[in-house]
Amino acid sequence: MVDEVENIYLVNAPAGSGKTTWIRKQVEKHLLENDDDNILCITYTNRAAEELGRDIKSNRVFFGTIHSFISNYMGSFFGHKEIIDLYWELYEEKIAQRIANVENKKNVSISNERYIEKYGVLDMETVHSNLKKISYGETQFTSLYYGLLSHDDLLSFTKKVVERYPVILKKIRDKYQLVFIDEYQDTNADILKLFYSSMVSGKGKLYLLGDKMQQIYKNYDGSFEDTFNILNKSTRLDVNYRTTPYIVNILNAIYNDKSLQQYPYDKNLDSQMLFKPKVIFTNDRDKTVNVFTKKNKDTLVLYLTNKERFYSIGVKKLYKSFNKIPKYQFTGKYSVVDVLTKEEVWNKDILLSIIFLLIDICDYYINGKIGNIFKITRNNEKIFNRKVFSIRFHADKKALHDKLDNLIAIYQEEGITIGSFLKSCCDNRLIEEEYYGEIIEDNDYASALEVTLSEILILRNFLENPYISTQHGVKGESHDTVLFVAENNSRIPIVNMSKFFDLWSKVNVVLRDFDNFYYAYLKMIKSIEKKCGMKISKISLNDYRKNETFISEKISKFNEMYYDNDYYIVLLKDKFDEYFVEKNNKSAQECLKENAVYGALVAYRLFYVGCSRARKNLAIVINNADIVAFEERLKNKFKDIGFEIEEI
Repeated sequence: MVDEVENIYLVNAPAGSGKTTWIRKQVEKHLLENDDDNILCITYTNRAAEELGRDIKSNRVFFGTIHSFISNYMGSFFGHKEIIDLYWELYEEKIAQRIANVENKKNVSISNERYIEKYGVLDMETVHSNLKKISYGETQFTSLYYGLLSHDDLLSFTKKVVERYPVILKKIRDKYQLVFIDEYQDTNADILKLFYSSMVSGKGKLYLLGDKMQQIYKNYDGSFEDTFNILNKSTRLDVNYRTTPYIVNILNAIYNDKSLQQYPYDKNLDSQMLFKPKVIFTNDRDKTVNVFTKKNKDTLVLYLTNKERFYSIGVKKLYKSFNKIPKYQFTGKYSVVDVLTKEEVWNKDILLSIIFLLIDICDYYINGKIGNIFKITRNNEKIFNRKVFSIRFHADKKALHDKLDNLIAIYQEEGITIGSFLKSCCDNRLIEEEYYGEIIEDNDYASALEVTLSEILILRNFLENPYISTQHGVKGESHDTVLFVAENNSRIPIVNMSKFFDLWSKVNVVLRDFDNFYYAYLKMIKSIEKKCGMKISKISLNDYRKNETFISEKISKFNEMYYDNDYYIVLLKDKFDEYFVEKNNKSAQECLKENAVYGALVAYRLFYVGCSRARKNLAIVINNADIVAFEERLKNKFKDIGFEIEEI
């Protein structure tokens, strides 16, 4: 099939494909050949942006996250009256509710008092008149009174701005002749649509790079799938520079898609392996892991989640405090493991983001890297006091050094808590009082503020030199020897490894087909929730009866469309059959559980990603109790794709 869109490329870049090196070479080549062009590189994390931009010194290239791009590029538009009026139109009702504070929430009361202290009065007219610019607040909270948008609201607000003023799309197209979006699979669909709409009618090129198998978060909702199908796929990164040929063949068998097969790098040899990839079936998982790691000293053990892993490295109180925070519990977008292990998540946390930045500042100061400190403060102006970090005269320099000397003394103080450390930074005017206030006014963080700073330092050191990890941990992480611990997880992200193994050992699983099935299922669920005006889990018998015709039609149509689909048969058919026998809210809820499909899909992805991290030696541990009903079938599946079987 001829690609319908020639200047927008979908580039599959699986683990070990040299994606970062490829992007850097494209940027360098384009800069040399096009003196007047500008280049935009959108990355998923700040760390990835720094890695891509390393040694590329040009003011014609922007490396950064989508949030930093919007903040830097679109910030100039966000001071216009029309944009402020749009903000007011969208948030006026929420602002009024916050001012009224009918529920008398303590944190809102404190916030309101702080506003009155600053401006003398708090009412709708005053808030509106004081809004001079809408900007990125660099936290997960939107400061409604000040026009400081949260991570999520920045994206949704940008979407509204572009819909209202599409000329902005042309300005992006005119400014940038070459655009890269890294980790497209975890990029919000609205952002993908924004750049697609901007670039599709121009002469510039847009590259979407990533690997659908590494999509872990629910940032992407599947609404861009039809567009993916018409993009130019002529650019391929199909050499695996990381792993041995034997493991590459196994990865290809797991991916099971001829159009996305990888080829081994000719300098990686099977002779480098200490043993052939194997699956260890055991009745005592922990004992098996201990025996394996004693024999193979430098093993990276990949777990899903587990508080014991955090307890074992000495951050028990930190884990417990964040585990209490509602947004990191069962119904949240991210888990406590995510926020404690992933830069892209802790950067969105109002407390961890500032703590990690302050620790970086302390380390840079101790090591004499003052320039790096100014870079941090410039990039985080909502957090740090610009006046203190602005050096115009010699006296300014001395004053800053005095403050940083004091900071180091506190930083090195034994037993200091996170809360005391932050308070000292605020008292010393190193950080903005408004930002500090957001933290202490949020009751969710009360216990975290009592944790000693030393636990943060332990966590940070561990993340830089991990000897255990989570299967959905840092993307790109690899090790010579990997032990993958296959397990189920009932928390975020929901992972049903047992159900995936059952499915995988029964049918021909292909990610593209599995994805399409999941998105179709999700679309049905969302349509029912929209019609009922509530989540599926909240539908009462009375709610069901009011909407029975619609719900029944949706479920019946889905059944008719997918009755012979392998994913439907294994994952959903039994619950659908029960619904058709007895139709009520309970049976409807049972066959409309998103995680019935999503849990197995995430397990598939994590299974592949975990295996892909091994450079030379790969072992998998499976608890016999998790696969009782299909143990022999699963063993045969593993043998078929090249694993050896070991039973303990």
